Amino acid sequence: MSFLLLLLVLSISSSFAEDPPVVELSLGRVQGSTMQSFQGKTIYAFRGIPYAQAPVGQLRFAPPQAATAWGPEEILKATSDSLVCPQSGISVLMSEDCLKVNVFTRNLEQKPLLLPVIVYIHGGANVLGSGHSLYEAGPQYLLDHEVLFVAFNYRLGALGFLRPLGSSVTGNFGFLDQVMALQWVRDHISAFGGDPDNVTLIGMSAGSMAVSLHLVSPLSRGLFHRAILMSGSATNHFAIDNVYWTQKLAREVGCPMFDGNDVVQCLRNVAWTRIVEVCKAWESYQFVNMKWNYEIDGHFLPRHPTELMAEGNFSQVPLLASFTANELDYTAHVHLESEPLLHDLGSNFEEYAPELFLYKENSEKSISRRLKEFYLGSNTSEISAHNIERFGNIFSDTIIGHGVHRLVQLARHFTPVYYMRTDYVGERSLWAPTDEQGKPLGMGHADDLQYVMPSLWYGTQMAGNHTDIFMMERLTKWFTHFAKTGTPLATTEEEEHDSWPPCNATAMAMLYNGVVPTLGPPAYAERYAIWDELFPTPALGGGVARRQQLNIVAIVAIALATSVASRLFGSLPLDGN
Repeated sequence: MSFLLLLLVLSISSSFAEDPPVVELSLGRVQGSTMQSFQGKTIYAFRGIPYAQAPVGQLRFAPPQAATAWGPEEILKATSDSLVCPQSGISVLMSEDCLKVNVFTRNLEQKPLLLPVIVYIHGGANVLGSGHSLYEAGPQYLLDHEVLFVAFNYRLGALGFLRPLGSSVTGNFGFLDQVMALQWVRDHISAFGGDPDNVTLIGMSAGSMAVSLHLVSPLSRGLFHRAILMSGSATNHFAIDNVYWTQKLAREVGCPMFDGNDVVQCLRNVAWTRIVEVCKAWESYQFVNMKWNYEIDGHFLPRHPTELMAEGNFSQVPLLASFTANELDYTAHVHLESEPLLHDLGSNFEEYAPELFLYKENSEKSISRRLKEFYLGSNTSEISAHNIERFGNIFSDTIIGHGVHRLVQLARHFTPVYYMRTDYVGERSLWAPTDEQGKPLGMGHADDLQYVMPSLWYGTQMAGNHTDIFMMERLTKWFTHFAKTGTPLATTEEEEHDSWPPCNATAMAMLYNGVVPTLGPPAYAERYAIWDELFPTPALGGGVARRQQLNIVAIVAIALATSVASRLFGSLPLDGN
């Protein structure tokens, strides 16, 4: 009798359960589900909506094609995340049919005031990652605020960036996927209660580099209105050679190497699992790297992003650029027990450096010698525990820090740029070594993302009594306020000390986001000056562009000026609540 009573209670309860949310798009109706935000607010979740057709068959290594309508008679069930795009990992969780978007909203009532939209572009060196709500891009923290959150997948690795020699296949497929996802947001987000005229891009690492490319791409103009760049920018010196890696892949799977059409037709018949397997084997040293990257194709990207930025030829929207205090400083710690490799890295630094640090060396190897002299000392013959973090500094600066620094230096002449370094060391880190109590010793790459969106990288969502909750509340407050207004902090005349001044054409300041935020001059000026010396901004003629050319004297002058300014306004604490 008790079992029958339980069934009756469950039946009655289900009859009063809230109907699943349904929205109507021009493509057809979409059914979602509900989730809970960190504070227990109801989130309407629509996951796995196709924004493009599956890039298979003749659509592999081709620009994306818009998703087709499923019609008024069918309801698309968007109640779970799609499979992620092919990458190294568990292949059963992946599919080439991965060009899907997730939408999370708390506003389905079509209120007169639509919500600001935050669109996340995931990182992963262009070979890893996804917009999956459990693996990486959970909405629970951001959706405690009055915003709408979007995340999506895009093609990765060779499938996203293949570039054969002399072919009409010009690469950039992963970036073209991103453009199509942004077009989808423009066309459909109002049905979910989002404002298509108030879209903020946020990217992490390679996703942040992608955001910088959308800033300069003519295809992305008008599709977003603010941008948050976390630990990455394409305004750097990277030596990109997708053709080389395409030919290497073709050789290793037995395909033609030189005729572009033959290469593509052959590789379209190779299983994606084989392509991923072959490319993964190239990362034998486990160092952070970016073998697949953008192409200057005259379509998505007309010229080098640094040139376009220096000319002011970019979407001049408000920017928030950030990085972490230690980024990739610990990237080599995995090899601390590999004495032969560390010895070889130290004694043959000039041979390893161009590939590890993504530049083309001159015949005299003067770039590598200069870097070794500055970071390690010219007489160093071995990498060991006493200098391994200095070795890691090179990864931090070459792959992340200097590109962000240059973005800020160039963009500030045309648009306000809020510049931040996150120093707070929390309870969890992906990279940093730990002390005897298990607490991380630094703030590594992507450690700040855990305070913006929960992911499996850091385990489960933070518990209600977690010691790092204040940082989650702080960053989500700043980022959502920036999405709404273009400024990260609300200020009043009575609270002038709570300001966070943007960098502009005449002044620079950095916010140091520690337990108590402080203002001061930009960090690592001396380190970044080396990269400006070795890889100067290209000369672009007279006028504004020439005035923006950066050299060591200018950098030192800026550092001195901002140091004086910081003494005047005092490295003041900021409201972090």
